Amino acid sequence: MENSMQTLLYKIGELQKKQIIKQTEVKRRGEDFNVFNVLGLWSEEVRLHSAMLAELLNPEGSHGCNENFLRLFIQDVVEIKLSNDMDELSKAFTTAEYHIGCINEEETEGGRIDILIEMPQNTGIPSLIIENKIYAEDQPNQLRRYYNFGVTKYQSPDNFKILYLTLYGSSASTTSTGEGEPFDYIKCSYIHHIRKWLEHCAAIAYDKPKVRETIIQYNHLLTQITAYYMNEKNPIIEEIASKEDYLKNAILICSYQNDIIKKAISGPITKALEHIREMAEQKTQLNIKFKSNEFTERSGKLDWGFSYFITNSQKTVKVVYIFDKWGLIDLYYGISKDNISSGVPITPIFNNPSDNWPWGWEWAPDKYNTWNGENLYHIIDELTSQPYESSEFCKNILDVIVKSSKLLNN
Repeated sequence: MENSMQTLLYKIGELQKKQIIKQTEVKRRGEDFNVFNVLGLWSEEVRLHSAMLAELLNPEGSHGCNENFLRLFIQDVVEIKLSNDMDELSKAFTTAEYHIGCINEEETEGGRIDILIEMPQNTGIPSLIIENKIYAEDQPNQLRRYYNFGVTKYQSPDNFKILYLTLYGSSASTTSTGEGEPFDYIKCSYIHHIRKWLEHCAAIAYDKPKVRETIIQYNHLLTQITAYYMNEKNPIIEEIASKEDYLKNAILICSYQNDIIKKAISGPITKALEHIREMAEQKTQLNIKFKSNEFTERSGKLDWGFSYFITNSQKTVKVVYIFDKWGLIDLYYGISKDNISSGVPITPIFNNPSDNWPWGWEWAPDKYNTWNGENLYHIIDELTSQPYESSEFCKNILDVIVKSSKLLNN
């Protein structure tokens, strides 16, 4: 078993090295550049995804492709065949964030539909009620309310369809469908339906380079979000599945996942964080202490954090790094109100100042804001393959400490 385990780990390591070389080449060619990522909009359901889809689905949208994108959507996603001579689609009316009234006490009416596409009656095509779910949770009776709205407005379920759009084509929860007579809705996915539709949209926008490039970039963003690139990891998966011993050993390793992550954090990562403390002391000429929190676990997901205490002869500033979600997801930092000595001026030095974070807080850089899976691999690889002084991970934290230390100069 030991030799089999060592062989498996060696082969996975070699395959991962090849993947890193490939990713480095992709980055060198600029293929990772995406304006939506740069603007921090990738997870914005309303500001990006619903707005983008609604604009493309609007026959009078600024894309200048008239009803062609909508026609493709009806064929590719809703799977309704259309005749080529149907011009009435140009009269369809698309609205994002369509308000259908305040939610009543029984939660059977009201709300806000992400995208509503009202079809001309003479087309025989049902109007579309689109509920867009990237990360948000279902609301009570959400689809039930939209169904009730559709029946009231369009008089019959035959005259409208509800599309429940998620990353992977998930079903709506019973919380959303509510109690009562069952009703139909269409499950759609970004990973299959929307990506395929966008490819077709880009193809017909061949003579509009700005529109075409924007669609391509948005589709590339969806590729990243849906982890569609997992196909690139198939060599590792296939290697694991190639032998029963490999498969059993991989399953055994997975069962120790949290323990392995704890070792990774308490080992090479904590060693780097301690060294950052030394670098910060030399740079600020102040007394700085590093504190590692205890690991906690809930429903199989880890939580952890760490702090730096920056002290001069009279005052102390505490810089805190905390994960926003269980599973070591979404790392952010700021200056804590706890253990702050009196006399430190309330001068925001980071973004997002609030009552709890009067000095502000900010998200960690994207490549360091999740400490599990492949992200954690890359963090450890960075810390163990070069001097700490050259590590971007270390430089980022050092900059935060130095910036925070300036509060003690006042």
